[in-house]
Amino acid sequence: MITKKPRILTFTHYGELYGANRSLLTLLIALRDKIDWWVICKEESEFSRELRQQNIRYSIVPFTNDVYMQKKRFQWLNSIKRTVYNVAVGLYTAFIARKHGVDLIYTNSSVIFIGAVTSFFSGRKHIWHIREFVYDDYKLTYLLGERAFRFWANKASAIICISKSIQKRRVLSKDINVKSVIIYNGLVSDQSKATVRPSPVKPTVLGIVGVIDPAKNQLAAIKAVHELVKRGKFVVLNIVGSVSSQAYFETLKTYISEHGLNEYVNFTGFCKDVSAIFKSIDITLMCSPHEAFGRVTVESMMHGVPVVAYKSAGTVEIIDHEITGLLYHDEKNALTTQLTRLMTDDDLYKKISSRASKVARENFTIKSYADQFAQLVYSLTANCATSGGANWLSVTLGANFMSTCAVVTDQILICPTLLV
Repeated sequence: MITKKPRILTFTHYGELYGANRSLLTLLIALRDKIDWWVICKEESEFSRELRQQNIRYSIVPFTNDVYMQKKRFQWLNSIKRTVYNVAVGLYTAFIARKHGVDLIYTNSSVIFIGAVTSFFSGRKHIWHIREFVYDDYKLTYLLGERAFRFWANKASAIICISKSIQKRRVLSKDINVKSVIIYNGLVSDQSKATVRPSPVKPTVLGIVGVIDPAKNQLAAIKAVHELVKRGKFVVLNIVGSVSSQAYFETLKTYISEHGLNEYVNFTGFCKDVSAIFKSIDITLMCSPHEAFGRVTVESMMHGVPVVAYKSAGTVEIIDHEITGLLYHDEKNALTTQLTRLMTDDDLYKKISSRASKVARENFTIKSYADQFAQLVYSLTANCATSGGANWLSVTLGANFMSTCAVVTDQILICPTLLV
């Protein structure tokens, strides 16, 4: 029987308030009375400021992600250097985890190994939350290859997958023999009421929400607007999100300029107010061909805004075609055709708006999300907090070695004293 709140050392891989961090923040707030959270951030950022505002304990430890996007000259040397640095950081955070009575390590993304390394050296159990395909969606490559991910994943005590698609492609098909569970992100609060949107008035405002990056495929949305304009439709597209890829952003602007679409396409930038985003649009586009889950899709549904989405991956686990949204594939003008249906069929629009709002409230609640996570945590911390890693460190190398590692890594970290 647990007599105290389990203390979880949590690692997050970036600083913006996008999908993964917003989902993490939901857990931190929903379970603050049941879990003693301690978050490790790479740098001061929008996310760390939010943690401070919420009075959630965090520390800054500068580690690096274990992936790269573009191969550099002597990439193998760069990969080794970054890996060695992260191992040194992992030794330090392992020492801190043991010193401060951490019960469990939790990693919020599969693009970082620091949680796994900390778990190994501290002997604390590790929960790894896999939220991305890595290869297909963001075109990333692991520093030491996929074998490195498989090595660390097989040392986890449990793996959380945000969709069946993620579980199948990242765990079950990759020879990873660890318990994996599917926990869908929770977005809807108990107080949230169902919303039904009226049919859009002209101009119809379309919206695509997310970082401006090839993974989100904003170009497909712009091309659909181009086709709608050629067909005489009165339509506007709001592209909501900050720029992740400057080169891709320039590609989008060039297409818009060359086809005379400047008055039809707006770049609104990042907006923290989710409710305001969906109040301003009539139809949401989800054009990513490799969406691991689709947080924006669920957010749109809960606000009663119909979604037209690319038929693949996690998206098909959320949207039931012609019931809770419309799906399209990559045949020519398929997206335009589905958008036209919603723009011209009032009954279809209202039916999807009503049903989508109801389904979102039935299947993607914060309570269910938090309860499932807490149940997993309690099952791992009920009996013991340590695993083989602690024995290896204590017996083979001894406590003095850990202290020495802490002193050495103290000298290479920018601000480790924030942890102590």
